[in-house]
Parts: sequence; C-alpha cells; structure tokens
Amino acid sequence: MKPSLFLGICLSILTIQPSYGHLSDRVQEEYNEDLNLRDLPDGKLLAHFKFTTKVKAKTQANAPLLDYGLYPKAIGEILQSYKVHEMHLTFTQGRWNYEEWGYPPTLSAGTGVELWAWMKDSNNIDEHWKSLTNTLSGLFCASLNFIDQTLTTEPRLSFKTDSKDTDKRLRYGALPHENVCTENLTPWIKLLPCKAKSGIAVLLNPHRIYNSNFHSMAIHAKSICVVKSINKDEACTERVLELEQTITSVMDPVRDTSRRDWSLESVFDRQLKNACPVAKESKVSVDLMNAGTDYELKPATTVQDNVAVYKLSKSKEPLDIRMTWNQPSFQYPLEPVQPMIYAERYFTGYGQERGGLRITIRNRNKSSAMPVIYYDSIPWYLKLYLHTLKVNVIGNNSADNDDIIQEMYYQPAIDRGRPSMIECQLLLPADSVTTISMDFEKVFLKYTEHRPDANRGFDVGSAVLTTWIPANNNGLIVYGEAQRIYTDTLLVSLPTPDFSMPYNVITLTCTVIALFFGSIFNLLIRNFTVVEVKKDD
Repeated sequence: MKPSLFLGICLSILTIQPSYGHLSDRVQEEYNEDLNLRDLPDGKLLAHFKFTTKVKAKTQANAPLLDYGLYPKAIGEILQSYKVHEMHLTFTQGRWNYEEWGYPPTLSAGTGVELWAWMKDSNNIDEHWKSLTNTLSGLFCASLNFIDQTLTTEPRLSFKTDSKDTDKRLRYGALPHENVCTENLTPWIKLLPCKAKSGIAVLLNPHRIYNSNFHSMAIHAKSICVVKSINKDEACTERVLELEQTITSVMDPVRDTSRRDWSLESVFDRQLKNACPVAKESKVSVDLMNAGTDYELKPATTVQDNVAVYKLSKSKEPLDIRMTWNQPSFQYPLEPVQPMIYAERYFTGYGQERGGLRITIRNRNKSSAMPVIYYDSIPWYLKLYLHTLKVNVIGNNSADNDDIIQEMYYQPAIDRGRPSMIECQLLLPADSVTTISMDFEKVFLKYTEHRPDANRGFDVGSAVLTTWIPANNNGLIVYGEAQRIYTDTLLVSLPTPDFSMPYNVITLTCTVIALFFGSIFNLLIRNFTVVEVKKDD
C-alpha cells in the first residue's frame, strides 16, 4: 500500500470518529415508523402512516431546548418560542364516511384545516397564538394566518390533555374552506429524519395520495413533563418531546379494476426497498379483520391477532405486499358498519333572514347510556338565540329530557370580534336518538366583507363530539381513549347584495363622464378661427 493512500485512510478514520461520537450522544432519541393497511367493508383500502420521534429535552432555565438531531428544529423552536405544551395541526380533504368505514384511526376527520394548542398561561398568550398561526402558515404553505380572533375559541370541556402541566390554556381554530395540496405535503415530508429517500415515507406519492377518496395529514407535537418524585407539586425533573406525524388515506382499487385486489406498487406506484437507517422500528402491518376467508396475502408472514406484520429491517429484497381475493368482481356489502355513536348536523328554515341549527346524535349502545361532549363554534354572522335551545329524545320513553344536558358552557359572539361557542356534556340514553336544535338570525354584512364568490355562501366548520367507547374487560365496562367524531361542514347563504348593480352604475357613470369631459375639454382648449376661402379665378 502506498504511504499516501495509507495516510489518507487514517485521516478519513480520524475525521469520521467525531461523527460516530456525536451519534452515540443521541441514545436518548428514538424514531419509529409504521404503516397500517386495512380493507374496508365497501372495498376501499385504508392506509395509515405514522412516524414518531421522541427525545429528552433540557430543563435548565434560559437553555436551548435540545441539541437537534432526529427531532426537527423547526418544530422544536416553535414549541420553545411560543410556550407551546401541546400542538395538533391537521390538513384534511374529503369526507370520512362513518356509516361504512367506522371510526378513523386519526384524531381529526373534519374537512379543511384544524389547529388547537395548549400554551403557557400568560398575559401575551393571544400574541403567541397569532405568532404561532403565522409561523405555521409560512412553514406549511397554508392560510393559517387567517385564523384570527373571529375564528378562535377557548373550549372548556373538549380537547382535554393528559399533560401534568397546570399553567396552560387552550386555543382552537379551524378553516373549513382550506384546500390541501402538495405544497403542504412537501414541507411535511422534510420534517422526517430520512425525508422520502428511504423507509416507509418512500410510499408517500402525492399523485396517489391526493387521488384518494379521503386524505388527512397531521402533526401532533407534545412536551411531556416527567416528575420523578412523590410530591406532584414539584417542577419537571425531565421533559420529553414527542412528535407524531400521520397521514391517513382511503384508496379505491374497485374504481379502476372492479376488484378489491391491491398491492403496494398498484396503490402507491412505488416499492419499499429498505428501512430508514435511523429508525428503531420500521414495519408494515395488514389488518385482516374485514378481509374474510377467501383471500391470499403475499409474501407470507406471521399472523397474530388477525394482523400480518412485515418488518423492513429483516427484509433483504424490495417489499411489495400483495393481497388478492378469489372473486370475479367485488360485491358491494349492503350492511353498513353502524358505529356506536354517530352524529349529523344540518341547517333548518328558509329565507335570507332567519334559520336554525340542528344536530342529531344516535347512541346504538343498547345496554347503557353513553357520555358525550358536544362542541360547536358558530361564526359571528349567525346570531344564536340560546333561549330557543331544545332537546328531544326518541327511542327511550323513560328518559327525562332535562337530564340529558349535565353541563353546558356558552360564549356569545361579538360582531367582528369572536364566534359563538357552545359546549354541552351529554348523557345519551341507551339505544336512543337525541336531537339538539337552536334558532339563529343572519347578519347583513358590509359589501366589503363578502368574498369574491359571494353567491357561493360561507363555510361553517364541523361540530366535534368527544366520547369514550366502552370495552368489556372480564365483565367490567372499561372506557378507553377519547374518540372524536366530526360532522360534515355546512354552507350558509347570507343576504347578498346584487354586485352587478355597482358594476352597471360605474360603467354608466364612467361613460357619461367621459363623454361630458371630452366635450367640455374640447370646447375649452380648441381655438376657433374664421377661415376665408379664396375662390380660384
């Protein structure tokens, strides 16, 4: 070996050594990626991506939050700069069909953009909220900066947190008319440690994801306080930052081939080649609950609790999961899923002056009553009348309507200042249909407050129901994690002036002024002289 080559190798090893030492300092970081595939009863395919990053943060005062490695610096600086304990941002397009698909695996299924955050209670919390929306707007190329005071609420009963921090307050805002596109997905992918170069994120093909019946992209960031002492009043001795990025998409193989057969390559137009090098666990799981019995899954793998699991770290070849059924064509099922708690919300009345809001909640649990928290934020231009609130129960004659609402919080709207907010803690009787109705009056807006497509109407965000689905544990009824149910967004038509009349007036006025001005200007500046005409001899 040449001395120069040997010297170069030694220098390379010495240069690489610090980087390995730097990686060994990151034993407190952990990154996992998971993809869950599930066949739905109507032949569609549900794909749920989940990427989780955890890291221990510093608790010293006036110190940087952490030395950023796997955890994205953009999110960490947002949490530290605006005193955010917990943040949930969701971009959703499409409608989740509860009656046929059941409950979604994601926390939010409301159309548009939804943002809610628990922030440190201080005098400038509203300024921090405004800065947070503007920063996220620039980070994800969205219109989050339009979430101003007229769209912001502070729920009291919904969106609870399990954090041990007590000095925090909640802010919630939504944009139901916001569209979702690749401009939002690209910065979202850049937050992943391996981006879309390797691992499960390779399957995030925007052409296929945005061609689905439903897709939801979310970021859930938490700053978890850990107290290693018996006395719970002590300050945090350790703080863990957790970032969970999820993408939920509902594909439709039957639409193109009339069969429910699918594969990773046919659905995403890509294959899984390897796992992300920094991932502790990288796996793909296939839920066989709705697959039936006449199916074939390739490549073969172990199946436990009706779930087939593929670990990318053990795969030496590109992984292309295929699932086929021995059926000539897909037979659409006639029986819906019928979730235990289901809600619908719609407008009542007619005309451009008054109307009503009605929400119908169905409890299909035949054995016991179900606790539900109903949250709704109504824009300020729909003035609710609380004295018209009515509750009606169908299907349980012994239930008293006055006992349905156990607790209620109502915040009236301020014109051009804040929306109306109503929260009700309900106890739905077993096997019943509960209807809540309320009247409102439509406000006549200024012509400058109308949108360019004024005759289309204004979007009203989804109502949110929070419930706890019971489970049977050795004869005991145990309530699990909170499940949120989102209603459809509504479109309200407000009194709209005829915007063509100002155009006609402006056109006619400009024409008259032009003719008048031209004539007067011509008379003022033109010099009239007598011209003698000489006759030719």
